[in-house]
Amino acid sequence: MFLLPLTLLLCSSLSWAIHESDVGVIDWHKRLVGVPHAARIIHPENSSLVIVPTASNVLAALNLADGSVAWRYAFDSTDGIASFHVDGDSVVTLSGRGATNLRSFEATTGLITLDKRLEWPLSTGPTAVDVVFASDATFVLNTHSIARLGSGEVEWTWEAEDKSMPYTRLVQTPTGIYAVGLSSTSSSLYLAAVDPVTGGKIQIGWKHLPESVSSFVVAGECAAWVDPASQSLGFMRLTPTLKASIVAEKTMKWQEVVDVHLPDLLVGVLTSGDAKVLHAKEGGALEAIHTFPVNDGAHTLFSGGLDNTGEPYVVRLWTTADNTTAAEIFSATHGVAKVAFSLGHGTVTHLAVDGTRLVLTTSTGAVQLWDQNQLIWAREESLASIDVAAFVELPVPERVARVDESETFFARLTRQIGDARYFPEFVVGFAQRFAGAPPREDVIVSANNHSAALARDAYGFRQVLVVGTAHGTVYGLDSSSGEILWARVFGLGWASAVGGTVRPVKIFLVNSEDGADGEKDVVIIAQRKASNTLVDTVIFRINPVTGASVSPAEEDSGALLEGKDVISGPLTEAFLLPDSDIIILLDEFFQVLPYPDTDANTAVVTRRAPSIFMPFLESFEEGPRVLGHSLKLDPELSDRHVAFRTWGLTLPPGESVKKIVKPTPRPPAPIASLGKVLGNRTTLYKYLNPRMFVVLSEGSGEASIGCGVYVVDGAKGSILYSALVPAAGLGSACDVQATLTENWLVYHYYDGEGVGPGETKGWRVVTVELYEGELDEKTRSSELSAFSLESMQVEPLEQSYVFAHGITAITTTSTKYGISSKDIIVATQSNKINSIPRRLLNPRRPKNWKPTTEEMQEEQLIPYDPVMPDDPRRTISHNYDVVGTRQILTTPALLESTSLVFGYGLDMFLTRVAPSGTFDVLSESFNKAQLVLTVFGLGMGIGITRPMVRRKRLRERWYQ
Repeated sequence: MFLLPLTLLLCSSLSWAIHESDVGVIDWHKRLVGVPHAARIIHPENSSLVIVPTASNVLAALNLADGSVAWRYAFDSTDGIASFHVDGDSVVTLSGRGATNLRSFEATTGLITLDKRLEWPLSTGPTAVDVVFASDATFVLNTHSIARLGSGEVEWTWEAEDKSMPYTRLVQTPTGIYAVGLSSTSSSLYLAAVDPVTGGKIQIGWKHLPESVSSFVVAGECAAWVDPASQSLGFMRLTPTLKASIVAEKTMKWQEVVDVHLPDLLVGVLTSGDAKVLHAKEGGALEAIHTFPVNDGAHTLFSGGLDNTGEPYVVRLWTTADNTTAAEIFSATHGVAKVAFSLGHGTVTHLAVDGTRLVLTTSTGAVQLWDQNQLIWAREESLASIDVAAFVELPVPERVARVDESETFFARLTRQIGDARYFPEFVVGFAQRFAGAPPREDVIVSANNHSAALARDAYGFRQVLVVGTAHGTVYGLDSSSGEILWARVFGLGWASAVGGTVRPVKIFLVNSEDGADGEKDVVIIAQRKASNTLVDTVIFRINPVTGASVSPAEEDSGALLEGKDVISGPLTEAFLLPDSDIIILLDEFFQVLPYPDTDANTAVVTRRAPSIFMPFLESFEEGPRVLGHSLKLDPELSDRHVAFRTWGLTLPPGESVKKIVKPTPRPPAPIASLGKVLGNRTTLYKYLNPRMFVVLSEGSGEASIGCGVYVVDGAKGSILYSALVPAAGLGSACDVQATLTENWLVYHYYDGEGVGPGETKGWRVVTVELYEGELDEKTRSSELSAFSLESMQVEPLEQSYVFAHGITAITTTSTKYGISSKDIIVATQSNKINSIPRRLLNPRRPKNWKPTTEEMQEEQLIPYDPVMPDDPRRTISHNYDVVGTRQILTTPALLESTSLVFGYGLDMFLTRVAPSGTFDVLSESFNKAQLVLTVFGLGMGIGITRPMVRRKRLRERWYQ
């Protein structure tokens, strides 16, 4: 009678799927642009935009109203932005090697209206570029050459005869086109006047300047500079004859001149601290139109901009002695406006002005819009440069009973009586869950629900993502929505007096210091680099739920994270000792420092030292090498354990190590099966060496031999598997992506040779499974000693497939108990994240024979196809454009079927996948009420018919 309910239950688990209505609910996508290194505010028709080129090699336009991304263009990694220029509704960039790629974008839409490669003369050096706009043409400067573009074509090119004259600025006046450059070696001002119509040379000249000229600005028809030796301001007018005299202003003592990116305005700073706004008049003279009085801050920035009416504004911004940010905004029409606000942490690195509104970029990677002292919006663009990331499970709700071994009987009784107040709520909830469909919020954590307290949900979908960035910031993100729960800034410690940076390099999860059951602390290891070149290693231990510092403990979670100095020097390597909360750190002298540094932890390291093997990269003159290390204690040399070399990986000549790929996930997930049962009921036992890792190499020198893939035993450096694959092209660097989990290796590369008959160039994906031996041959590789001869008994099975895309990141899914099948998750160069089922990457897929029914049922074998189908249904990023993914992180949910997937790089994207289907949860459409009624009806029927059957059998006995 239980057959029907069981059948319904099994069918329901197979029918659950991610529907279109779940997009944006069970997943999220954050579009980022990167940290700007400049900004221009423009006002095209019916909109106001901030145009920013960023450190992530992206050109973007942000809506000034709310900070949202209006459009963005991500340049290729080999096509770096050299400069950008704004003219009305057009944005022009010069990029690539030699700044030869010119693109013009529509400011409002981001559409490319011109994409032109400029064929500069080979002798031209890409040291300086500039662009000016005329009504009918665009003029481009590239150090020694000027080109005129009209209607998208190069009309003429002028090249300087003397290549010792580097030109840095291009100026257009009614009388000509002028190239201007200041040479720091010869202390000369180089000038060239060119006919804007024909490109003919009008005049070439130079002006001798004092040797100590430190700042140089071109504004309007005037070039200006400051001579620190005499503290005078020099300037001259640009004329076709280039014979204008140099004028020196010596009545005041000048310190520097600053370009504020306005057509005829610049700022001159006096040694007294005052700053004057200078207007370059048509005759070439400079006139002071406003004076900014001396301020009480050392960090001062100047900038300029136009409001939506075309009115120019000049702003001076500084940090005051009480750590507030102050600004004075000058306009010839509206006078001076003063602004003061608290920036929080960091300093302002770039500034743009729109009337009285300021767009700031901070040293912590934030982009903010301030209107007077009100923060209108902020973007945490440092999230586009994540260095380390980790998932942390949230603690269970307080009302969930926890086992406390030290709890007394009366304390437990008191607690249980108090918990009884939740019993009515539990009964009502249980009845609803039993009689009705499962509540949607139990299966799908809504991205819009932030009112609930931070506690573990029923299935573990809601976790905290702790990410550390290259800009010295660390964030706690809600994995259900991507919203920032908390944000902290790493403190510089002793380096705050001289300045510097703090960059995270490792992240680990350890049990909470307070001993709470299941709660974790996050340990981030960072390198502090001071401005005086000193480097040391700092550890930050953080509560992942609140962001508060655990060690050292703190009360004010809004202050800078102090951290703990652990190594007075750089970090060589760090890893978490298996099955413990001890982090092993190696300093530059290969000394072992356990964290926490206690006598008990030192004793653990001493006891386990013989079984600790540490392979990592070391730098040598000929290139990086992979070396293995073990630990030993020599009291005569040091009171700490020291890592000493035990082996070195020897590669073929002309080949050097590119990187090491450790197995995923970290720490290793449980292994549910030790072998693969074949269709004929024989078994292939997995090779499960816990010490193996992957080494990726590349050919060095002119005669590159390709790219190497090696699986290496970390205890003794033995090569368990190796392959040599071609590089992406002639002279190209290797771009091999690989992932290793259990006994399964998958790597991806570009085959640019296609030498065999019927072969073609393209991307390849190779799947490799390592087994202990032939059929039914078992060596118990997971239990073998590192130095057993049987540990080298490895039988690889591999297969290659043609893949449709290049990829930028690859990993595998991970589940709580390792029962579910593992999928491969890849981020493609087409800005998508795909999931590849393992059955498609089975190296046993038959080529020349048809699988039997038993093989298809037992192994899910399907015939081999050399082309991996590009199925859009496997795109787990749906219609999102996930740009620049550099890394993919996976973690298990509480449901065995489900794995969370987090991709980060430029953008951030999170979703969840179920490789084997959601076999452990009912679908939303499952009719639980009908099942309950069916079971109840069957029970009632049994209750009614049982007495009838009993009486019938009794009567039958009387007549026998």
